[in-house]
Amino acid sequence: MLLEWIRQMSPKGGRLRKAIHDADFVCWRGLLTKVSATIYNKDEGWIIKAIRRKGVIFLMEEKTEKARQRELNQTDMEKRMSYWGHKFEQYVTRDDDTELPETSSPVTTKEEYGVVFRNDLLTDPRLHPDQKSVGILYSGEVDCLDKYGNMIELKTQKGELHGGFWKNSKSLKWWLQSSLVNVDNIIVGHRTHEGHVTSLSTLRAREMPQRGSWNFCACFDFASTVFTSILNYLKKDGDACIIEYRSELGLQKGILMRRVSEENCDFVPESFLEKYH
Repeated sequence: MLLEWIRQMSPKGGRLRKAIHDADFVCWRGLLTKVSATIYNKDEGWIIKAIRRKGVIFLMEEKTEKARQRELNQTDMEKRMSYWGHKFEQYVTRDDDTELPETSSPVTTKEEYGVVFRNDLLTDPRLHPDQKSVGILYSGEVDCLDKYGNMIELKTQKGELHGGFWKNSKSLKWWLQSSLVNVDNIIVGHRTHEGHVTSLSTLRAREMPQRGSWNFCACFDFASTVFTSILNYLKKDGDACIIEYRSELGLQKGILMRRVSEENCDFVPESFLEKYH
């Protein structure tokens, strides 16, 4: 979807960096969220493939073995909780103002409303005096719009948003997911253990940093360090690498980067690249 958006925004092709507003990186919001949350989610490793093409670095997340095993061994309760979240979205959204929500159809995750943003991560001038920032073009899914056209994020949560919620990484992930695509209103469906939503509340993303036991500046500083390291590592077109965070090694030693052949990172279609220079 993201590459298709770029193609539609520049139907005549031309210089790729111009088409993406001079960004250094292209990726998905989920990848940016995961990297940014690492310092408060130290036990969750990740793997990223990176390749430089046409002066731009494309990033793609690859599942770790631990994530694959977790997905394969999901419990029935974990599967139900995922279903409940999608069903909640179905109950509180509709296609237009003249219809009631369609709740009888099977839940599907194939339909989504995506938005594209371009943002900068500031770099540490002491470490990178010649690189003031890194530009990132990314896309993310937004659940719905309200009647005024404002984007809304929908979440479900067992019980209320008590102190424990604000002390763990879940609140940080909610904030990152929303703030990265300029969503301020998060509608929370408070559910029982059996999955019944009994009440709704509205959470303002802009107020979350004041309540959370985390520092979002530290998150973006860490992400900036990772992205700047990749930028400095991939100097010319065709350069490719794999970046891995191995949680068992800790933050100081856990970020590993190794150069790989271009063929190992061939996730950017030539049919897309051939339009640009």
